[in-house]
Amino acid sequence: MGVFLTILKWLGIILLILLALALCIILLILLVPFRYKAAAQVSDPESHSEIELKMFKERSRASAEVSWFLGLLRVLAEYPSGDLVTVKVFGKDIGLMDKLRKPAQEEPEEEKEEKPQEEEEEVSTEEKIEKLIDKGEGIINLADYVYRVLTGSCGRRAWRKIEKRLLRILAHVQPSSWELDGTIGLSEPCLNGRLAGLMAILMTFLDEHLVMDTEWDQYRCDLKAELSGRLRLGVPVFQAVPLVFDKDCRKVYKKLRKAKSKLNTNRPAAEPAAEIQA
Repeated sequence: MGVFLTILKWLGIILLILLALALCIILLILLVPFRYKAAAQVSDPESHSEIELKMFKERSRASAEVSWFLGLLRVLAEYPSGDLVTVKVFGKDIGLMDKLRKPAQEEPEEEKEEKPQEEEEEVSTEEKIEKLIDKGEGIINLADYVYRVLTGSCGRRAWRKIEKRLLRILAHVQPSSWELDGTIGLSEPCLNGRLAGLMAILMTFLDEHLVMDTEWDQYRCDLKAELSGRLRLGVPVFQAVPLVFDKDCRKVYKKLRKAKSKLNTNRPAAEPAAEIQA
């Protein structure tokens, strides 16, 4: 009996240690911030009379990086690059792109069976138009149903709660610093004037983040953009969890799940408006 109790005690200790480790890992993921930064550039220092899309592609550069826990995990993306995405753990590349590129093993030729080609049925223009009309009516029915659900008393209450928490999430995930700098020209003076006016309005709100010059009589796109910030996964998780258990949000979610059936125009009779608005 004593041996059995000792085994149970050690099993309980091991279980508690595993639970503590799992809790620590979850807290680390939720509370330790993910840091991100990105940059993009189009190098077009000389003006030209025509738009050269090939040149834009050749002179465009973009990169992005997400790191976590002092660089323990790093995800790098770069264009142009042989490996578009690189994932590093403890500074070592795990070869993600190589694994994705690995060709699937082909079946032996003897096991392959040729499938008979099915003759394509010709669809008349009238049938195509009828299908488009049916699809349009289904979309209208769907939009009408969703609108009635969201504008009902329950839908309005749920949206007010979602909006408040969504704004908090957006305020948290927005970049801590960003900048767009460069020169752009559209050749047409009228278009350039409208663009300059738009930039002047934006500069009032964006202050030092936006520094833009205009090339008035030529095409030019010489731009550089940078941004950086950080994100704690705990913020969106803690903001979303209360909504999962909220009575109004659950009720609206159940109603919206029925919205898929509204894409079918041959649906049953419409639900009473009072039921949807409740």
